[in-house]
Amino acid sequence: MVAQYPSASNVFVKDHEASGKLTVDFSRNVKDFAINNYAQIQPVTKVAGYYREVTVEEAGRILNSDLANFAWADGAAAPEGFEGTEKHEWKEYRAERYAFPVTLGDLTIDQASWDVRNEYAAKKAQQAMTGRTIKLVDKLLTAANYDATHTAAVATAGVGGARWDAAVTSNQAVKQSLNYAANIILKDTLAGVDINDLILVISPGLAKELSATQELVDHIKGSPDALAQIRGELPGKNAIYGLPEKLYGFPVVVEKTVKVTSRKGATKATSFVMDDNKAVMVSRPGGLLGVFGAPSFSTATIFMMEEMTTETLRDEKDRRTLLRVVENYDVVLTAPVSGFLFTDVLT
Repeated sequence: MVAQYPSASNVFVKDHEASGKLTVDFSRNVKDFAINNYAQIQPVTKVAGYYREVTVEEAGRILNSDLANFAWADGAAAPEGFEGTEKHEWKEYRAERYAFPVTLGDLTIDQASWDVRNEYAAKKAQQAMTGRTIKLVDKLLTAANYDATHTAAVATAGVGGARWDAAVTSNQAVKQSLNYAANIILKDTLAGVDINDLILVISPGLAKELSATQELVDHIKGSPDALAQIRGELPGKNAIYGLPEKLYGFPVVVEKTVKVTSRKGATKATSFVMDDNKAVMVSRPGGLLGVFGAPSFSTATIFMMEEMTTETLRDEKDRRTLLRVVENYDVVLTAPVSGFLFTDVLT
């Protein structure tokens, strides 16, 4: 260090206390992840097991509008109903365990002016939630996981007629697509899925494109939210994208989780986990946790054996601490008939 005359900036030792121990960090609270709004968690006690999928057609099967096949004349034998049963299938879930670790040296922990362990526990929890989101989104965006009638390009005639970034007031492509998907889901579940349980999940990029379309601009313009949009004061989490909480009655969840795909030291590469050119309508009835033994119409279920276990393991020999967050789960589209995948959303 070059010798200097005493001055206001060099007569003390700089330390973390000077800034009030300010730390600039961008770790997310695990409760803020959007996945909690569109997937259901089913606690399980075994790493592998079965769930039962039952067809629903018999509950709504009426072959004759006059109910002739159910009529029971006086003195005649009552209808037997030998064929009035449903098919069912046992399907498997298989949980897999994941550990998200970090090793911290004793000197690092002891000499730091902040709580290093808590900071990295939060970072590893976010890493775990990011991984969970990636696995779920991958399942939701794979067309092969749905029945053929539960996935379609939005520009297809009868679905939307145009891609969503070309949606105008005259074609209402977005509204047409959402209503088309909702009707397919209601028909194939015999209205077992309440339309109020259907949620639209989109990426931040798609949200940005939607907010700029003539269809949505005119839609919001004619709603009570018009002034709030102009002021940038739309209520709810979607305000930053210029979108209301609900679109044509369907709650909108913007999946904003970001993944880093570059190694340390390399040029940083980040991307949203949700594809801009796809969107999904899913069912998530009830709360975040599934009810044991009850029927479920949740499109996606996370069979959770172990969730967010934080462990601190002291290594006396090498004077270091291994900190890790452990999860053990499987992600399954348990009721794909209650969901719909939109493809080729943008031009």
